[in-house]
Amino acid sequence: AVMAAVAATTPAQAEVQIQVYGGLNANFSSDVSLHRQGLPTDTRNVDWEGKPFDMPPYWGVRGVYWIDGKPGWGVGVEFTHSKAYAKLNGTSAGALYDSLEFTDGNNILTGNILYRFSPWQFYRIRPYAGLGIGVTIPHVEVSLVGDPVKTFEYQLAGFAGQGFVGLEMPLGDRWSVFVEAKLRFTHIYGNLGGGGHIKTD
Repeated sequence: AVMAAVAATTPAQAEVQIQVYGGLNANFSSDVSLHRQGLPTDTRNVDWEGKPFDMPPYWGVRGVYWIDGKPGWGVGVEFTHSKAYAKLNGTSAGALYDSLEFTDGNNILTGNILYRFSPWQFYRIRPYAGLGIGVTIPHVEVSLVGDPVKTFEYQLAGFAGQGFVGLEMPLGDRWSVFVEAKLRFTHIYGNLGGGGHIKTD
């Protein structure tokens, strides 16, 4: 995901920073495994769309505490709302699924560790990098062809991990802007309303 946003911060010497962002997100294709009692596991490859500007849009918020006595190091918590729509028309997955989406969010909550480097001379731009681990809380929306039972609910569904790099440029003492590139992994284990579950990464 590539993001550009405005960050509202406390003054440069302070310890806490609040960052708010929007932007673009895209999803790699993945295998989706369907498990139902008494039937063999069905696994099909699915291409996903992110549709970051459709409602609800892609967005996130991150709080960072820059550690006293540890120059450059920070810890924080981050929430991101992203989406994934399965491309079903004309695919083998479309023959099985009426809908397969995480569109009220493949919501991700992580704890992060960050490091920001010394400012560049050019406009005091500061590079930074971070890693995070946490959980994914998707809105699981699944219906199968010919099955009247639909799954449509938020679930605590699995592990999430991320890495990111960015550039931050201050705008005075209390505000800055940043641009960031992020790569994230989520494992989703979603329970189905009619019994069984789906799994995908």
